[in-house]
Amino acid sequence: MAALSFSGIASGIDSQSIIDSSVATARLARVTPNKKKVGELEETNTALETLGQKLTSLRSTLQQFTSLTGGGVSKTGSSNKESVVGATATNAAANGSYDVTVTTLAKNHTYSFDQTFSSGSSALQSSLTGAESASDRTVTFTVGTGSNQETVNVVVADGSYSVTQFVTDFNAASSKAEASLVNVGTESSPSYKIVISGIYEGTEKGTIARAALGASVTNLTSYSESAAANASISISGIGSITRSTNSIADVIPGVTLSLASAGTATVKISEDAATTTSKLQDFVTAYNDVVKFISENNQVTRDDSGSEVKSIFAPLAGTRTDDSALEGLRAQIASTNASGGSAIRVFSDVGITTERDGTIRFDTSKFQQALSSEPGSVNQIIQSFADGVALTGGAVDKYTRYAGLLDISVNNNKTLINDLNRRIGDAEKQIQRMADSLKERYARLEGLMSRLQQQQTSLAGALGTKG
Repeated sequence: MAALSFSGIASGIDSQSIIDSSVATARLARVTPNKKKVGELEETNTALETLGQKLTSLRSTLQQFTSLTGGGVSKTGSSNKESVVGATATNAAANGSYDVTVTTLAKNHTYSFDQTFSSGSSALQSSLTGAESASDRTVTFTVGTGSNQETVNVVVADGSYSVTQFVTDFNAASSKAEASLVNVGTESSPSYKIVISGIYEGTEKGTIARAALGASVTNLTSYSESAAANASISISGIGSITRSTNSIADVIPGVTLSLASAGTATVKISEDAATTTSKLQDFVTAYNDVVKFISENNQVTRDDSGSEVKSIFAPLAGTRTDDSALEGLRAQIASTNASGGSAIRVFSDVGITTERDGTIRFDTSKFQQALSSEPGSVNQIIQSFADGVALTGGAVDKYTRYAGLLDISVNNNKTLINDLNRRIGDAEKQIQRMADSLKERYARLEGLMSRLQQQQTSLAGALGTKG
């Protein structure tokens, strides 16, 4: 009788390889596609966030042209005598020429005590014992006038109270003036005075008065002062003006006058072609950066290097959000015009044209010619476009604002990612259970085969004995 035979150990089956293959097959079908989709959605979100940053940069280049900042054309202020008065202008300033006569400059109040001290640690009033009443040891100042007035009280403690401590206590109590020690002597033989100066120019906030001096503080009875003063000017066509500061920004709309000395100067306000050109170039650069980024991340390419032709989708190829944002910008460019212009009516008339690849080109020479011939039309075109794009609710804002269209797209993708990760987790658990079940089955099979082999051995032995 032929002997029974089993190859290998027990079953002779490489069960671990079979289990690993089954697990790999299951993962390939149930996990890998979802992981790939998660990766694609994460790349899309990264690209959308980058797009948001680029759109925000574009918006900031346009905000300086909006109606809120005065319009689309930068203005410049010039003076024929900068030593008398200088001028700066915002976009809102109207062109014009003004004769400005400066009579007096605004200045702050300076209060200098005549008593000198050899060092900062010198006693302010060495004769004090500290037993005197507090009112006799208190120096009181008033700074400013009316509703802008503050009261500063400094209490000299006793004969050890130093001039440095006086300065420190005054500064801690005042928000409108500052005390300091000034060496009016030499480096080798110092002689310090206490000087109190108003922080503000003009009489409204800068006036300083010693309101009361304690009877026991005799070292501060003598002083010198330079009183606070307001600026006084006259402007042709406007009249006389008094202000508490040498920087006057509330007389000529959009213009800040910087007073430097007494005298007369002529201030002119005009278009600033160079600055406007530079700012527009920043806009063109930012716009083209958006266009190129969308183009590069919106492509679908073919990979035929393997046995199958595959389509490769760039991060933004699966969403319409970027396309919609770009369409909004292009629509704004196409619809912007100057209603009252004769030769200057649309963007191409100011040197901004669209290229075949969707970017825009800026002809600076043509722009400056247009600005020279019809500044009002140029201003209207730029301002109207900037308002439509950069203001709240504009073509960019509705994408980049909190809970805007970009946020909605990103959050929708995050929801999908969470759902896919949940599916991946569930699939991994099921695959693990399958693997565990296969291990148990093969373990039972190995046990069964082992017992059969033992029976074979016993049977073979018994048959041999009988033979």
